[in-house]
Amino acid sequence: APVNHEEMKWAQDWLAQHIKNTDFGYRGHLKHEVPEPYVWDQSFATDYTRLDEEHDVLFAQILAVSQHPENADNLATLKKGMWDHFQYEEQRYCAVPGYNCVDHKMKHYKFWVILDDLQVPVGCEEINWSKNWLAQHIKNTDHGYKQRLIGPDSGENFSGALP
Repeated sequence: APVNHEEMKWAQDWLAQHIKNTDFGYRGHLKHEVPEPYVWDQSFATDYTRLDEEHDVLFAQILAVSQHPENADNLATLKKGMWDHFQYEEQRYCAVPGYNCVDHKMKHYKFWVILDDLQVPVGCEEINWSKNWLAQHIKNTDHGYKQRLIGPDSGENFSGALP
């Protein structure tokens, strides 16, 4: 039976609060260092041109929010960039036979529900969480699929999923 709207909103709120109240506790205990200054470098390379170029821009967008947490345009640009990147990356990874696409999408979703809820001014805790998340996600998840994607990258950067 379909879930009613009130129960769905409760579940979304619970998940957002659960992530904020548990995932923030892992700060400082993550496997990979977060670069300072917060800029993309070759240690984050996935060896796919479009994915690497988009990751580089996402680092710059998070940095822009951290430098001007009151700037709504910077936050909106980051949200759009992250959304478009997730759509493309999920399409590429989910095309790999035998790839556990659902888990990768859930990692994106858990990040997205918090990012999408942010308002200006963005707090230091949320900025640092975003920096940590992207750095860890690339090295712990995206790097696991080097040389496994089917064919080269295509499409314009941040154009989302391909038709």
